[in-house]
Amino acid sequence: MADSKYSDLPGIAYDQVDVYETTDLPESEQFEIYSEDESDSIEKLHINAREAFSKFRTKTVGDTKVDFSDSISRKSRTGYKFRDYELPGEDEKETPIQKYQRLQCEVKELYEEINALKENAKEENEEVKSAIDIISQVEQLGKEINDLKLEESLGSGLMELLSDPQGARLKQLISQIEVFRNTGISKSETEIKPDITETKEISPSGVLEYKMMYLPEKAKMQEIARIVQLEQRLCCLESVIGTSNENFSVFSRNLKCQGIMDAVQQLSAKAALLDTSQLDAIESRLSALIYRIDTIAQKKSTLTPDSELKQKIEEMYKIVKKTESMSDILPLTINRMTSLSIIHEQAANYSKAMKQFEDLQKQNTQFMDSNKCLLAGVQESFASNLEVIKNNITSLSERVAKLDK
Repeated sequence: MADSKYSDLPGIAYDQVDVYETTDLPESEQFEIYSEDESDSIEKLHINAREAFSKFRTKTVGDTKVDFSDSISRKSRTGYKFRDYELPGEDEKETPIQKYQRLQCEVKELYEEINALKENAKEENEEVKSAIDIISQVEQLGKEINDLKLEESLGSGLMELLSDPQGARLKQLISQIEVFRNTGISKSETEIKPDITETKEISPSGVLEYKMMYLPEKAKMQEIARIVQLEQRLCCLESVIGTSNENFSVFSRNLKCQGIMDAVQQLSAKAALLDTSQLDAIESRLSALIYRIDTIAQKKSTLTPDSELKQKIEEMYKIVKKTESMSDILPLTINRMTSLSIIHEQAANYSKAMKQFEDLQKQNTQFMDSNKCLLAGVQESFASNLEVIKNNITSLSERVAKLDK
């Protein structure tokens, strides 16, 4: 039990949960600050991202035959392969810079391979002579490639545009935006020379103007091309179905459909039934059906003809023929009737609930009337009791006054 001397201290909530607050952040939001050791014996590398990007921009890394596993096999362990030039994609065109870099690397590799052949084939004179001739030709080709000096002949701007066209366009756009910011006023004067008058339009200050050219001839050509495509498709459909309406009416009447897609689907379903795997099942069903028809015919021959039965059958047949046109509408009407039956049930439940509500309302009104009558009687009795109390008080006060005298 707690000491009584601490029971009346202010600022203590006795009927609440104890909460211990702290200024520290939760563990998920706490970040450890790692302090770097400042020592002369530790070398700090300062890496420039732009220089690294410009250095390795044209280099590529291949990971097709990478294998860093420690499995025991005769297969050689190879890491990433890298090139000094970038190969274009399948549908991409090789740029002049890529061609130049590829030729440089190929000439260098050829020169190294021929030197290796020269060292390995010192015993045979003919091979040495052929290798020497090839080396001289390769050296001459390398000198010609080096003498091109694309950077000096084309310029740094064009070289940058060829090597990185997207970056050059981005820089050009940024420079245009900077010029527009610095000037603040962009004026564009367009002169329109009609037969007699001459007008000039000047753009407002601080606004860039974009012009859209609409070529009606090109739009007409595009529309004509679309119409030609539609005509070709219509010709294909006419060659398959036919041009007369009679063919289409017979086609739809036989298949009992209203569209070409429905007819094609029905034909595909019927063609699927002609599969060899299903023909045996169809033959067995047909044989069973023929047997049943024969039995029905035998029973019919034994039975005596009845005129009333024939009349009923004919009437039923006529009714069936009349209702064939309504057979497509019947499922829709049945669905509507089922949905309406649900609505009618809900309406009946609602009407029952309303009747119960009305009965409760009537009972409440009766209770209110009876309560009003009781309240009136209570008020009358209360008024009579008040008068009696007043009379008693007055008589009592008179008696007290007499006693005081």
